[in-house]
Amino acid sequence: MKDILIFMSDQHAGFLSGYAGDPVVRTPALDRLAQDGTVMENAYTSCPLCVPARMSMLSGQLPSRNGVLDNGGSIPPEQPTFLHALGIAGYETVLCGRMHFDGSDQRHGFSKRIMGELTPVWPGYRKNIMKERQLYAMTFAEPGALKIIGGGNSPVLEYDRAVTEAAIKYLSQPHEKPQCIVVGTYAPHFPYVAPPELYQYYDSRVQPPIAATAACDYDYPPYQGRHWDETDETIHAVRTAYWAMTEFMDSLIGQVREKWQKYLKAAGREGIFIYLSDHGDSCGTRGMYGKTSFFEPSAHIPMIFEGSGIPAGKKLTAPVSIMDIGPTLCEMAGTQPPPEQQGIGLWETITGEKPQDTGRIILSDASMIENVGGKKVPGRMAVSDGFKYITYYGYEKDDLLFDLRNDPNELHNCIAEHPEIAGQLFAAAHAGWNPEQILDRWERRNKGLAMVTRWTMEQDMDESERWKTTKASLDYPEQVYSSPVELPSRKGIMARVFAGMPEGSTNIPELIQKIKQQQKQKGD
Repeated sequence: MKDILIFMSDQHAGFLSGYAGDPVVRTPALDRLAQDGTVMENAYTSCPLCVPARMSMLSGQLPSRNGVLDNGGSIPPEQPTFLHALGIAGYETVLCGRMHFDGSDQRHGFSKRIMGELTPVWPGYRKNIMKERQLYAMTFAEPGALKIIGGGNSPVLEYDRAVTEAAIKYLSQPHEKPQCIVVGTYAPHFPYVAPPELYQYYDSRVQPPIAATAACDYDYPPYQGRHWDETDETIHAVRTAYWAMTEFMDSLIGQVREKWQKYLKAAGREGIFIYLSDHGDSCGTRGMYGKTSFFEPSAHIPMIFEGSGIPAGKKLTAPVSIMDIGPTLCEMAGTQPPPEQQGIGLWETITGEKPQDTGRIILSDASMIENVGGKKVPGRMAVSDGFKYITYYGYEKDDLLFDLRNDPNELHNCIAEHPEIAGQLFAAAHAGWNPEQILDRWERRNKGLAMVTRWTMEQDMDESERWKTTKASLDYPEQVYSSPVELPSRKGIMARVFAGMPEGSTNIPELIQKIKQQQKQKGD
């Protein structure tokens, strides 16, 4: 049995690495991993949002099937994951860091957890974490992330350092059973704050996105209202921080992989190393930031397999899904995957025993986006053989088709030029898909979740598995930029964030300076 280590970052766009062709970013660890292993060049998330993507990966099912359609829930404890399957096969399944479980079950097939979570571990239970994070509390979600951008420290950077330290410590110890270790970090997810020296390095090097709103030959109503800030200064600052955070994350991957190789050698075992992310980040493309869109920067993810039996320097072009991770590992381990899998095993394709399926259609669910009127809208993406189809319920007349080989930046809607391909992908996207049923299920779930959230807020919940924000991580950036645009915010978040903060200013750079002065005075 081969040992397994999965390094899973958060919000790392598939295009941003040296091996993927970006000319600016420095990712030596990922570049070496790609050179030593097999790259899935067309890997896609099953939902461009954290919790649905992760629960989909674990369960092997689309969010519309397992019911996790947004960040406000989790799969039930009785829902099997590929970790249950590997545990049955004899593996010790270990979680080190982030997976974004929400509720009493913080395992879902992991036999142990050696490092806690960065985000809340109970539904809606944020009263402690909001106080801990202070001004950073608003930066963990769009569009509040645009209010603190720069070079310094942050809870994300400190957390990822702690996760890496815990992983290295665990790999320094002997373990009898075969290991399946998932190392979950948070970068390059916002807040858009990177180590100062890296932020300074990329400040003069990053380039603006090619796909600006004006460059596209179509309007897309489902995403109207999502163009938070299209000023050149904000886009540049975000991309500077994001590129810098990606290099920071790459250094952690290198540290963990080096220790992994030493562990395997000391144990005399064979193993495989997998790198992937849950979704990407728009990085200012079309004035959009973060995830929740089906455009390439948000939906296309990195995925690399390396290790025993895996060819080096190989690139597979067939489209694959994040849901393929579980079936692939079960196929490798010779164990039965969970029932009703919508992903497929890729092990024989990776090893060359089976040809890749270039005609396969990959599906992805929307994360229940809000349209301009505030109504929740289900959507679907279908990708096959270089074409991508995007459709949203009630907006079918605005459906998009992109020829990704000839138009990688998705500037031209070619649906009128390829009616047969559009028809095929439309049919695939709508097969077995019932938007009204999805909406009804989501609304009924939310009614129950609202009561659970009210209950948790009245309790002192056990947060022993949540990483507590350190004092060092709250040293606000010396190099700080804040979007000049008046941005919408989630209901009540700003009131909670600014409670107890210095009065007289809501200008973020000024407010940071006041907080620093207060902290200095207290220190004196």
